[in-house]
Amino acid sequence: MPLYTSVDNGKCLADGRGKMSYNIITLDSTGDHQIDLVSASYWNNEDLEKNKAFNVIDLGFDKIEASLKYKHLLDQIECLLARYKISVENSNILSVASGTCWVESQWLKNQQFRALHCIDISRHRIHKLAPFTMEHYGVVGDVDFLHGSVFDLDAKHKSYEIIFLSQAFHHIEEPIRLLRFLKQLLSENGVILIVGEHYYTRFDYHKRAFKHFVKYFINRKGYRSLKQFYPSWQDLFPPDLDKGDIHWSASEYDFIFKKAGFSYYEHDVHESRIFQSFILPMKDNHA
Repeated sequence: MPLYTSVDNGKCLADGRGKMSYNIITLDSTGDHQIDLVSASYWNNEDLEKNKAFNVIDLGFDKIEASLKYKHLLDQIECLLARYKISVENSNILSVASGTCWVESQWLKNQQFRALHCIDISRHRIHKLAPFTMEHYGVVGDVDFLHGSVFDLDAKHKSYEIIFLSQAFHHIEEPIRLLRFLKQLLSENGVILIVGEHYYTRFDYHKRAFKHFVKYFINRKGYRSLKQFYPSWQDLFPPDLDKGDIHWSASEYDFIFKKAGFSYYEHDVHESRIFQSFILPMKDNHA
């Protein structure tokens, strides 16, 4: 399945239960999409990664495994898969903006998937940390680690039973275009699983709204020149220019999904109130 054009090298790792064969791949850019140079620079700066929990080569796995935040995330993934009867068995899986693949490793380490393609714009994350992480957890199967933009994948191959985005969708500048593109890659009964999106309670909203009105009335640092009296969602939950985080409201998610051709979707909020997730099934959105 030629979804890429440049293979740097391939390896095969033996395991007591089987083996993981994988390719380290650099995608050739088609040149028909814009690149966020600021975010790309941030995520490709290895110096910024040194003290992050995902830097398992230098810090080991204790820090990330002890994280309550990621325990909640894994719990939500497990619950969603069970509730909506999403089977990994013999599935082709695409993970978008998969970073170091720690979440994928936890999810798939005891699963029998057919093939896994993981793509990210951070070269050191996807080419160095991701294979190291999956090897550590003994993931078994055929895995490709692709560096580049998801838009450089070949959309002619409709083959994925699961397309997975973990803490990734809110980084996408063109979410409607992305979902339309990913829909072309789904199999007839495939599903897009979006997990780990920011969730804000009504208390969070009102707290930030109160701060907004205070800053507006005192005109702190010329606040009024950039803000309206009645704040938008983006005023209260501003995007991060470096990381590329965009905090969508419920109505904005709804618009994005429906505009991209997913009129039907499932929404789930984890009991921790930290994360929210979305299930976008192909079978209910064929039109």
